Amino acid sequence: MTTALSISQLEKSFGAQRVLDGVSLGVPKGAIVGLLGPNGAGKSTLIRSIMGIVEPDAGSIQLEGHPWSREAVRGIGYLPEERGLYKDMRVGDQAVYFARLKGMAKSDAVNALKLWFEKLEVEGWWDKKVTDISKGMAQKIQFICTVVHDPGLLILDEPLSGFDPINARRIVDEVRALAAGGTSILLSTHDMPSVERLCDEVVMLNGGKVVLSGGADALREAGWSGQQDVVFKGNDIAFTNALGTLGHLEGISEEATEGLRRAHLRLRDGGRPGQLLHALGEAVEVIEFVKIRPTMESLFIQAVDRSAAETSGPR
Repeated sequence: MTTALSISQLEKSFGAQRVLDGVSLGVPKGAIVGLLGPNGAGKSTLIRSIMGIVEPDAGSIQLEGHPWSREAVRGIGYLPEERGLYKDMRVGDQAVYFARLKGMAKSDAVNALKLWFEKLEVEGWWDKKVTDISKGMAQKIQFICTVVHDPGLLILDEPLSGFDPINARRIVDEVRALAAGGTSILLSTHDMPSVERLCDEVVMLNGGKVVLSGGADALREAGWSGQQDVVFKGNDIAFTNALGTLGHLEGISEEATEGLRRAHLRLRDGGRPGQLLHALGEAVEVIEFVKIRPTMESLFIQAVDRSAAETSGPR
């Protein structure tokens, strides 16, 4: 698979503090990769290194298989966490200005921007000043300025910050559409639900190091601890007896549909879902049998805690 962004063993220190410690990651073509980590983990320094704002001490960055260059960085669509629109400039003029900085001809920029303004329903704000529009509207404008030149690589730093749920969903849909069209996206965020909705892969940083990385679904599958939800019709005692030594019952509750029950259980060590389903099916009518995988938030907390414990060492 073609890699839009490849980072190998990147290191950066500020004085005695090592901020990036051998960070490696890749963003495949058309993939959305989530960059996660607590405050101070090194995410901002990593992004600034990619954009050429900070010069790393060691390691390499490749864009589309070629060594890092200023010219290549110019083509990246970068939405920084600290938004930067000029307050006294008209919205349309400002958007055209940013598009021209990315190498677009004025006529092409205007045409592309008009389409994006219409798509995100901000066409009525073209002649307004930034001081005359809401924060959410300004966020939309900034997003448009980031994607208007059709970049092959997008770096989005907290792209949903400041949006209400409806507009956040709209931006999520647009990000998905861009990835489906072949755009590669590095998404830095603290919003774990958006990671689960959007990301194909995740990279978690803590203390300047990668503490967890891989496909989002694969990581959640690997982190599964045997939890199952079972909706069934039948007798609670028969259900519990059927569990036997295969699972530990954590609770049974009544479903909204009359006659149905929901059990929360955990497979015991060595137990297999198929084996458990067969045993339960002999005793009750199983309606649903659902594996409860860990959330990305719980994986994130576990990875950070594990990294902190390894760093502090035994006491």
